Amino acid sequence: MISRKGKIMNINEYIQCKMPGTIREHRQDEGTLIGLPFPYTVPCAETHFNELYYWDTFFTNKGLFLLGMVEQAKNNVCDILFLIEKLGYMPNGNRTYLAQRSQPPYAALMAEDVYRHTNDSEFLRYAYDVLQKEYAFWMTHRVTANGLNRYGCENDAESCALFYNDCVAVRVGKLDGRAPQEAGKHYLAEAESGWDFTPRFHGYCMDYNPVDLNSNLYIYEKLFAKYEAMFALGDGKQWEKRAQKRLELVNTLLWDEACGCYKDYNYKTDAVSDVVSAAGFQPYFAGIAGNGRSAALKNLFNMLKSSGGIFTTAAVPEKIYQWAYPNLWAPCQYIAYKALLRYDFKDESKWIAEKYIRLLEGNFARYGKLFEKYNGITCGIDAASEYGTPEMLGWTAGVFLYFINESKYNAVSK
Repeated sequence: MISRKGKIMNINEYIQCKMPGTIREHRQDEGTLIGLPFPYTVPCAETHFNELYYWDTFFTNKGLFLLGMVEQAKNNVCDILFLIEKLGYMPNGNRTYLAQRSQPPYAALMAEDVYRHTNDSEFLRYAYDVLQKEYAFWMTHRVTANGLNRYGCENDAESCALFYNDCVAVRVGKLDGRAPQEAGKHYLAEAESGWDFTPRFHGYCMDYNPVDLNSNLYIYEKLFAKYEAMFALGDGKQWEKRAQKRLELVNTLLWDEACGCYKDYNYKTDAVSDVVSAAGFQPYFAGIAGNGRSAALKNLFNMLKSSGGIFTTAAVPEKIYQWAYPNLWAPCQYIAYKALLRYDFKDESKWIAEKYIRLLEGNFARYGKLFEKYNGITCGIDAASEYGTPEMLGWTAGVFLYFINESKYNAVSK
């Protein structure tokens, strides 16, 4: 615990106290920083990660809504839409050196959240137009011959080689004798996945149709079908057709029958990855999985559950990767929770929320802080890490507050 004016704060009070310190305002470009029209939320109040990050914001906003900071959550989304209009896609973050890649697409989900909290149809109508530009980016620059999507980057050969030699080599080590520019491109694509770095793709990220990416784009297509009809722009049938096609491809290509779970698919080798990961919850989160595969969801839960929540991957990797066993990350807990709840595994979803709440409360009692990631075996902050385990609010606080609220709601509803 920490003390403020003689009062011992609990974790909820700590978040309320610290969250305003994560708001930044830079209207003009400054050095590497890309200026944004609205105040924006960064993951940390001090030191690390002082940019607006893409997929982080979806989970951070969950906490902002619960803190009553609805306008700030909307500001974050408006800034993301601004960057999509400016660049054609939302970059990893609002830095020039992060603008050659995106991150997992959550902007449509964020806009939908804002609409649910504000009922602002004018905002949603504007967002729909902008979001179609982002969708076009994924379907133009990140699509494969089978119709599914992949991660990538827009970096030139020199910067790809530099990334591999200076970043990848330091954080996980060089894995093979590939040319640095070729290997670097795959690892920059892995950075676009948000899972930098992970054994999911074995260093060949661009060769895979990732299960989480394609699940989220399915959500985009379903939302677009709804918005087209909602705003009397059409009947939504073409978007429904695209969603149905993606659903069929995901269920055909990204399903591992032997393992009984969804995995990333290597379209170059025509084989699913050998790594079971928390990304396998994403088709359930999106509602892609049919009734015949709902039972397999509990099997995935059992393969990945730990003492503090859901492991990032099931297998022990051959090297230290932070997006792998034994680490626990906030977004994985949220997606797994929502996936299980959607398919009526209420006990399992409740188990995740309770484990993660206790994990954070226990570490907060010891350190008086929240952290970026945790160790699912020790339930401490000794996570497998490529650059340490920094203090963080962001998605850690957002998911914690969401789970606390869900726990209160479930207690009342009983």
